[in-house]
Amino acid sequence: MNNFADDIAKIDIKINRLLSQKSVIQHKLKKRAKNQRKARTRTLIQLGGLLNLTPLLSNIELGDDLQLEHIDKATMLLGLLSDLSDQLPEQFSDEEIEKKQEEGEWTNPWI
Repeated sequence: MNNFADDIAKIDIKINRLLSQKSVIQHKLKKRAKNQRKARTRTLIQLGGLLNLTPLLSNIELGDDLQLEHIDKATMLLGLLSDLSDQLPEQFSDEEIEKKQEEGEWTNPWI
């Protein structure tokens, strides 16, 4: 009977170790997801800032709620961006990339 109790104790120890490992992995996954959300949010904010430098947002005012009150403005902007996207070549040459970067440096206040 003593052997059976020892086996149960060993199994309990293994279960506790596995639960601890599971907890560590879950924590790492949550941290990674949080970092990815932060990176995505940062990129979206930066994209918004870049869009704000263009005349594309001329009819959108700061504070406009584009999801509830000004859906028409949001759909117009999406249509403009879609048209621009359709006009882009599938791949830019190195010369085209360099030219666009130079144009962006001229208007980019972050530089």
